[in-house]
Amino acid sequence: MRCNQWLVTRSDQPENRYGLFARDILVAEGLTGFGAVDLAAEPLPDLGAGDLALVTRCVLTRAQCRALLDSATAGAGVVVLQPQQGLAEEIGLRPEYRVLNPGYIQIRDGYPGSGAPIQAHLPVPRYAVPEAADGLDVMAEAFGADWAGAGWPAVVKARVGKGWIVLFLYDLAEAVARIRFGNPDLAGYATNGRFSWPHTFDLFVDHLDPRVAHLPQADFHGQLLARALTDVAPQPLARLWYYPEAGQRTAGVFQSDGDMSTPEQFESLAAALERRGGTATFYLMEDTRLSEATVAALRARGHTFAPHVNPRERDEELEFAMPEALADETARFRARFGACSPTLQCHCAPWAGYLSIVPAHIANGYRLLFGYIPWPVEFWGKYLCGSGRPMKFFDRDGTGYDCWQQPIMVMDDATLVEKLGGSPEVAMAEFDAAFDAAVQTSHTATPILSHPVSFCTYSSRVIEHCLDRLHAEDAPIFNGDQWLAFQDRRAAVRLEQACAADGTLTIHVSGLEGRLPLMVPLAAGGAPAVCVDGAPANAGVLRRLGQEYCVVQLDGDGRDIRVEIRSDGGEGASTEQVPQARAERGA
Repeated sequence: MRCNQWLVTRSDQPENRYGLFARDILVAEGLTGFGAVDLAAEPLPDLGAGDLALVTRCVLTRAQCRALLDSATAGAGVVVLQPQQGLAEEIGLRPEYRVLNPGYIQIRDGYPGSGAPIQAHLPVPRYAVPEAADGLDVMAEAFGADWAGAGWPAVVKARVGKGWIVLFLYDLAEAVARIRFGNPDLAGYATNGRFSWPHTFDLFVDHLDPRVAHLPQADFHGQLLARALTDVAPQPLARLWYYPEAGQRTAGVFQSDGDMSTPEQFESLAAALERRGGTATFYLMEDTRLSEATVAALRARGHTFAPHVNPRERDEELEFAMPEALADETARFRARFGACSPTLQCHCAPWAGYLSIVPAHIANGYRLLFGYIPWPVEFWGKYLCGSGRPMKFFDRDGTGYDCWQQPIMVMDDATLVEKLGGSPEVAMAEFDAAFDAAVQTSHTATPILSHPVSFCTYSSRVIEHCLDRLHAEDAPIFNGDQWLAFQDRRAAVRLEQACAADGTLTIHVSGLEGRLPLMVPLAAGGAPAVCVDGAPANAGVLRRLGQEYCVVQLDGDGRDIRVEIRSDGGEGASTEQVPQARAERGA
């Protein structure tokens, strides 16, 4: 049985402006086998019994809606984002001709992200589910902002003939973009009442609901989409894990704003990281106290460096000052120190506009930005952008950028002296609650910003506690360069799969450089037999995101890898034990 996976967009419709952003969400979830079809230029794919399609928000003809239903009836799996009313009625929903605006999504037990409602920032149409409706499973409900009363269906799975169809009654792709990048209507405004220049966090004032700031909301939306696709896929749907090793349930990402820290303070912070197996990316002011020789010595120990660009010192509007400062200070940094990290955090975290400043960063060689920081203080240790993991910037006009947004979760600066220095036990307890939830459920990353001067004067107890928790969890602590390189490597991998008549699943893995776990969901416990390039390979069973997966640790060198998974493997590894042995490549 073949397995073609399709991402369906329609670029000529304004409703589809976030259609291609769905591909970034799929990649973030390790689902890298989807080919794109643009209905503006080509017909709807002819889906067969083994195929899977994600249809992004677009207006379909009646004939196209019928074709999707017929494909599901014949055995295909279909997931549709914000379907039109006629398609919802076809599976048995009854429109109420009202909307919840803005809607909140409560994921039901048994699915990733279940618990408190999370934000969609979008209208969600109200539908009723008739009592007599057969074969309908409500995966998530929708509520208004008050969370009161009974919910309405937000995500519905329906059996259609031999296959399945899932309707997300909201545009999940746009919801994730609004959670991650903030409210575009606030672009350019200083909304926080304390600072006179705009920051990224100004995009989240009265946008991020404090009731759910502790939840990685963007991750939950993406994980729910991945689960829906997994549930309706006609065959087990292979995916990549979030981190290099199967046993890693989170990862640290560490950056440091040098400001005017002394060489001794840099050394103290660097040594603290190294004791836990980590390194930092340091951002240096133009008048940094570090000498070229000291920078070279720290580089030799694995740390990386870039300028701590300061556009606020220029007598110019921020929209003009930022591109000028990026170009000038990056050139001077390279002239003085040589190599420059492709990641960046600007001094005082100014941010011009919504995403219009991203191209200026790319033009100067920066491809991962740490500019989204948790402020005000009540958002410390929480998820300003609904995630601890990165995702590429995607603008509201449908423009995607080859540059990653990496939000910060934990930081220290002058606004946090009392919180981190005066009552560190409270801050550590807050971190522990977020960290435990990340490790056990969401598996989001743990990004940290610490200034050497802050670390050495008031924040070391909290920052070292965070590092100790990561180290005890055997979680890697990446610097910015390492993290960017890993994200690029992971996003470059492609998975193609097919299932034979005897149930053998064959997965072709291309573009893999380095280590990554391949995960295939299991219908029942026990690890099947696995071969990698024709040779038997170690595999295990792990429970992740509410499901059991067969996990194969791959180690690639750029060549194609062929993985075969047969269901006659017998007894598998314990679900409590991580398979540590690597899957050896065949000759």
